[in-house]
Amino acid sequence: MKLLKHFYDAVRQIPRGRVSTYGSIAIALGDKRAARAVGLMLHHNIYAPKVPCHRVVMSDGGIGGFGTGIDNKISLLAEEGVGVSNGKVEDFDRIKFTDFDTRNPLAELRDEQRKNALKIVLEDRFDGTRLIAGVDVAYVPDEKKDTQTAFGAMVVWDMDKASPVSLDIAELEIDFPYIPTYLSYREFPVIEKLVKKNNKFDILMVDGNGVLHPERMGLASHTGIKLEKPTIGVAKGGLCGTVKDADDPKLKEIYIDGRLAGYSFLSSKRAKRSIYVSPGHRVSFESTIELVRRMCIFKIPEPLRLAHIEAVKARKNIP
Repeated sequence: MKLLKHFYDAVRQIPRGRVSTYGSIAIALGDKRAARAVGLMLHHNIYAPKVPCHRVVMSDGGIGGFGTGIDNKISLLAEEGVGVSNGKVEDFDRIKFTDFDTRNPLAELRDEQRKNALKIVLEDRFDGTRLIAGVDVAYVPDEKKDTQTAFGAMVVWDMDKASPVSLDIAELEIDFPYIPTYLSYREFPVIEKLVKKNNKFDILMVDGNGVLHPERMGLASHTGIKLEKPTIGVAKGGLCGTVKDADDPKLKEIYIDGRLAGYSFLSSKRAKRSIYVSPGHRVSFESTIELVRRMCIFKIPEPLRLAHIEAVKARKNIP
């Protein structure tokens, strides 16, 4: 989905002499949680003044930021008859524009997540656990483009040899911004490209959530469904859910709507913060945490740790 096109189309709809807000545009796109992403997209707007980002302000009428400076934003608004006093838009409630004509693209993606979540299998359906792949993605923004270059790395780890056996790198232009709970639409294209290069693994670990997600459809689950592969999600931060103590003091169970969704796991003696582990597809809860335990020398499992290192290295090596 070309979310940026929908975003730019929405901003273009704000009439001269009117203003809108980051939150209003996020709602027009289909999810108010996208408000921060709207701010980032505005910051990287390369189509100004045709896409009038100066007409977007904060929810309380505060002027907000602007790439070429606040004074310039105030001047552009003044030219259109919009006054600013003490850092806030005058007569804000009257001139605020919210009547966007959009197809609510994020709401469409949310519906897709809910439908795909019905396909998730939380049972062990894999042939072995010898070869575990880990994949991670690093990004390079380009101020002259509205896209980012993504560098994905996939490391396949041999459990018997306790060492990596292969490395693959993929590069791809990404035009979907980071929005909480929609990470799969940003990173899956890179993961798909890597797996097309090398599908010789038993289970795939991703830097993201599996069913530990408001719709039980995080990056690991999305990837598993799309590629028909066993997947596990390992995230560095908590996304949602209610945490409950387990028998193991290093492990806590996380529930969403009364159902087990994953674990908070203090993975090593050196780790000061927990990682968040959940099955994605075709892997049980029991196997998920067992495999993660076996591969954590440091904070995160070795295939993911090495993939992260290689993705960052690939990003830094660009001309």
